[in-house]
Amino acid sequence: MKGCFGLFLKGIIVVLVFFGLMYLGVIDWVKEKIDNNNSPEAMIEKTKDVVDFSNIDEEYTIKKNVNLIKKRFILAEHGATGQKFIMIQSKDNNILSKEDISSDNLQDKITQSLPEKILKIEDITITKRGEMQGMNQTIPYAKAELNISGLPLKDQEGIIGVAETKSGENLLIIAVNNKGKYSQIITDSFFSKVD
Repeated sequence: MKGCFGLFLKGIIVVLVFFGLMYLGVIDWVKEKIDNNNSPEAMIEKTKDVVDFSNIDEEYTIKKNVNLIKKRFILAEHGATGQKFIMIQSKDNNILSKEDISSDNLQDKITQSLPEKILKIEDITITKRGEMQGMNQTIPYAKAELNISGLPLKDQEGIIGVAETKSGENLLIIAVNNKGKYSQIITDSFFSKVD
């Protein structure tokens, strides 16, 4: 009986503390802080050390910004088409280089350089190579058909390219959409607004 009463008393104290925090506005303040950290403006601000998205159009949103020990992963999306833009920066610079894009064994280099915990490409076929203007530079890319594990739809197409950040590090760029829906125009428009 004594144990039951103590448990009941602890339950009442927890409820009173919860309602006291609600009354003081602490719970609303915490919710507001969490919401503000995930707002589009906050996401853009958090990525400025890698790239500046402040000039992108409203149709593009920053979905994720993950900062791991040695890798940085940024995911943006074009709302109307679902086209995704993935940017990966490596602090030890062991990802693809601009020279790798024109190499004969690009498929192998891509699968070796991507961090599997973030993004795993299962199959990749290079269909052509090209260059685009973006981030105040010429970005070499390879157009490819690929399967990315972790994305809901397997058959993807898009580009894999390499840009250089303001600090001189390589930035791996992947722009993909479902097979038959990828648009280079949307990719060019996005990266032309990125600094």
